[in-house]
Amino acid sequence: MDSPFAEYLDSGYNPSDAEIPLIKALIQQKIDAIGSIDKEFKEIIDSLAVLKARRKANKIFVQKHQALIAPIKRLPPDILSTVFLASLPVTECTEASMTCNHPAVVISQVCRHWRQLAFDTPLMWSRIQLILPYVSCDPYHPPHDVDRVNGETAALFDSVVQRLFDVTTIWLSRSKGCPLTIFIKASESAAGGFDTSQSGILEGSVLMGLGKLVGLLLSESKRWEQVRFNLEIIGYSRKSQLSRLLFLAPRDVPILRKASIVINSVDIHILEVPISPSVASEQTNFWDGIVMSTIHGQALQSLTLACPKNATKLKGLQVNWGGLIELSLRPFTLGSGRKGVTHLTTDEALTLLRLCPNLKRCNLAIGNGSHASDWGAPPPVWNPSTTPLAFAPIQDDRPVCRLPHLHSLILREDSGRAYGLASALDLPSLRSFTQINPIQWSRPGMPAFYLDSEHERPWNVIPLVEWVQRFGHTITSIDIKHTGVPQHDVEKCLEGLPNLISLAIRSPFLESLNTTSPWGLGSLACDSFLKTLTPEVTEDGDTVTVTPGCLCPKLEDLALNSFPSSVPASMQLMFHEASVLEFLTGRAKASSKTVPEVNRVSRLRYVRVALVDQKVVDIEQELLKRGCNIEGFVGEWNYPDPPSPHSYLETPHIIDFAKDEF
Repeated sequence: MDSPFAEYLDSGYNPSDAEIPLIKALIQQKIDAIGSIDKEFKEIIDSLAVLKARRKANKIFVQKHQALIAPIKRLPPDILSTVFLASLPVTECTEASMTCNHPAVVISQVCRHWRQLAFDTPLMWSRIQLILPYVSCDPYHPPHDVDRVNGETAALFDSVVQRLFDVTTIWLSRSKGCPLTIFIKASESAAGGFDTSQSGILEGSVLMGLGKLVGLLLSESKRWEQVRFNLEIIGYSRKSQLSRLLFLAPRDVPILRKASIVINSVDIHILEVPISPSVASEQTNFWDGIVMSTIHGQALQSLTLACPKNATKLKGLQVNWGGLIELSLRPFTLGSGRKGVTHLTTDEALTLLRLCPNLKRCNLAIGNGSHASDWGAPPPVWNPSTTPLAFAPIQDDRPVCRLPHLHSLILREDSGRAYGLASALDLPSLRSFTQINPIQWSRPGMPAFYLDSEHERPWNVIPLVEWVQRFGHTITSIDIKHTGVPQHDVEKCLEGLPNLISLAIRSPFLESLNTTSPWGLGSLACDSFLKTLTPEVTEDGDTVTVTPGCLCPKLEDLALNSFPSSVPASMQLMFHEASVLEFLTGRAKASSKTVPEVNRVSRLRYVRVALVDQKVVDIEQELLKRGCNIEGFVGEWNYPDPPSPHSYLETPHIIDFAKDEF
C-alpha cells in the first residue's frame, strides 16, 4: 500500500517531531478501514450462516420427501422380509450375539412398519446363540477374601445368565413355530470336583445357571433343526447340566437335520489339587455305555463329533447313517488345548463308511484307535526309533466300499497311517482331497532323523501317493498338511494329477527340515520346486511357443505358505523373489490366447507364497512391465523377518490343521 514513509519502513529511521503527527494520522486511517472491513465481514458471515441454514432446511425437506418415494418402501412385505433375512449374520460371529446390535433388533427399531414386519417374520428370531463366560477358581492363588470374591463372581455370572435367559425367551417367542438353529458354548469348569472351600459358591451358581438355560432350550427341542454344541463337561453325571442336551430321545428332536457336538474335558486333571475320589472315578467311567441319543433322529443329514472315544463307538450310536450327506469325526480336545485320541482305525473307518452310501463330504481322523485313558496323550514327536519303517500289509480280501456321491474328503492321520484305505474305496466323484498329519516339531540342532540310515531312504513316505494313484484322474483340489514330505515325492504325485486346479502345501519339505541355516538349502529346494510349475516359454515376435512338460497345466490357485511366525524360516516353504517372478511370468505368457490350446495352461487366479528376500520390486507392477495380463489375479506376498531362535527353543510348537466341520 502507498505510504509517504515507504522508503523508511523496516529501517532504523527516526522520524522528526513534525512527521510523527502525520504517521499517527495514517495509522488511525487504516484502523478505521480495518473496522469497516470487520463490519462488512461480519455481515457476510451472517449472510452465509443464513444461507447455510436455508440450504440445510431444503436438504432435509428433499431427503424426507425422497424417503416417501424410496424404492424400498414400494417393496412387497414378502420381498422386504427376504431382504431382512439376508442381512442376518452367520452363527458364532460377534454380530450374531443376541444384543441390541443384532441386525434383527436394529431393523425392528427403524420404523413402526419395519418393526411389525420384523415381528411377523419369525425366521429372523430363529437363531439362538448362547456364549457363556468361563468361570473358574484358582486353587493355587486364592484371594484373601475368598468368600467375597466368589460371591461377587457368582452374582455376576447369575446376572449374565438371567440376561441370556430373558433374551432367549423373547427370541423363542418371536420365532413362533419356526425351526431353530442353536449354538451354545459353555463350560462347567467351576463344578469340576475340587475339594476346595472357595469353589462351592461358584459351583452352585454355574450349575444352577446352566441348568436354567438348558431347561429353556430343551423345552423347544422339537423345533431344533441345526445345533452346534461346544461344551466343557465335568463328566459327573449327578451334577452335569450340559450333558442333558445330549440325551434326548429321537422323538424329542424330530426335525434335527444338522448336529455338531464338540466336547472338551474340563482341565481338572492337570491341576495338583485334591479331587474327590468318587468324582474322579465317575469321571473316568462317565462315557462308558453312554448313548448320545440326541443324534439318533431320522432327519439327521450332517453330523460332526469331537468327543471322547467311548462316546463315539459305533455299537452305541444308532445314527441314521444312510441319511447322512456330511460326516466329520475328529479328535476331542483335552485340557490345555491338547488333542485327544483319534476315533477310528482304518478298518473301523471302512466299516463306518459302508454305512454311509450317500455321503458328499467327509472329514475323518484315522489313527490306531487306542486310548489309554479318557484323557489321551499329547501329539508325539516323530522319532525313527519308535515309528515303524514299513506299512502294514493291505488286506486284499476287504470288499470295496463305494461312495458314488463323495466329492470332498479330509483325512487326518494321527498316531498311525491310513495306508490301504484308498485301495478299499471307490470314489468316482472325488474332487477335493485334504491330507493332514499334525506333529510336534523337533527343536533345531537335533540330528536329522527323517532318513533311515540303514536303508538310505526316508521312513516318512508321503502317504498321498496311494490316493493319487487311485483317484488322481478325478481330483481337482489338493491340500497337503504333512510335515517332512520329500520334494521329489510331491512332484511325482503332481505328475499324476493332470486336472489339478487348486494346490495348497502347508508343510515344509524334507529338504527344508534337514537344514539349520536360516536362508540356505531350504530356500533353494523350494525354488527348484517352483521351477517345476513354471512353463518353458519361447517368444519370437508375436509368436509364443510353450514346451510341454510343466506340472499342473490347469492350475489356477496356489498356496505355499501357512505357518506361524514361531516356526524357523529354514523349516518353511520360502522362495526367492526372482523365482516367483519367473513362475508368474511363465504362467501368464503360457496362458495367452495366442498359444495353441493343446499347449496352453490355465490363467492363475490366486497365489500366496513367502519370500526369502526383503521386498525389492512390486511384483504386480513388474509383471505389467513384462507384458503380462494380470486382470483378475490376486497375489499375497509374505516377507517375514527371521524369528528369534530363543523363542523357538523355549517351548515345542504344535502345528494343528484340524478343521471344526465343513
